[in-house]
Amino acid sequence: MLEVTVTKTSPASTLLTVSGELAGSGSERLLSRLDRLLDQGHRYVVLDLSAVTFCDSSGVSALVRGHARASAAAGGLRLSAASDQVARVLELSGLSRMLGLKPAVDAMGAVAP
Repeated sequence: MLEVTVTKTSPASTLLTVSGELAGSGSERLLSRLDRLLDQGHRYVVLDLSAVTFCDSSGVSALVRGHARASAAAGGLRLSAASDQVARVLELSGLSRMLGLKPAVDAMGAVAP
């Protein structure tokens, strides 16, 4: 089960802490949460992935779609603090570079252009 929690928010960005498995229905849960935040005017989102234990292709797809939705809303999506397994998946898929994977959580100001 994937849990997504708004941990911190400021005018610069919003930090979401994601925990559990980023797969299957969890991927849709993350996208739904991102959609709600974007609809509420949060443009720049940082995902803290330190508590994500597994990421499959549906998780990768959710991150790509989340990035596209944030970009379409004139914002951005960044990743931080991924576990070794998740970091490896992000490296192999090219998302670590595309989404600016940081080794530690840096929520405030980390996403804004």
